[in-house]
Amino acid sequence: MVEGEKGSVGISKDVVTAIAAIAISDVDGIADLRTGEGIFRRGEGMKRYVDTEVEGDNVKVTVRIAILYGNPIHKIAKQVQTRVKTEIERMTGLRVSGVDVDVQRLVESEKELKEEEEKE
Repeated sequence: MVEGEKGSVGISKDVVTAIAAIAISDVDGIADLRTGEGIFRRGEGMKRYVDTEVEGDNVKVTVRIAILYGNPIHKIAKQVQTRVKTEIERMTGLRVSGVDVDVQRLVESEKELKEEEEKE
């Protein structure tokens, strides 16, 4: 809740979660977490993989992602942290105290899978 001279502004936890989800979607190298589904859910579809805690003006975010094989995990995770923190702070004025990234699996790209199938 942001207090001001003219009153206060409340920002829903769902809004913060949506901002984080859209920010994650902008990072290259992330795959869909659900096995068997090659379509990566962009933006709002990512909300199921984002947990946010909003206490006063502080936000803590935990995200679960899958990374396309061949991408440096630490680099992608750092990009996710930076992007989520920057976007939430820019759009809400809240302070992000932490962004935890849980890399749950590596996924081969569909292009690589098709190339392997063609070789067989």
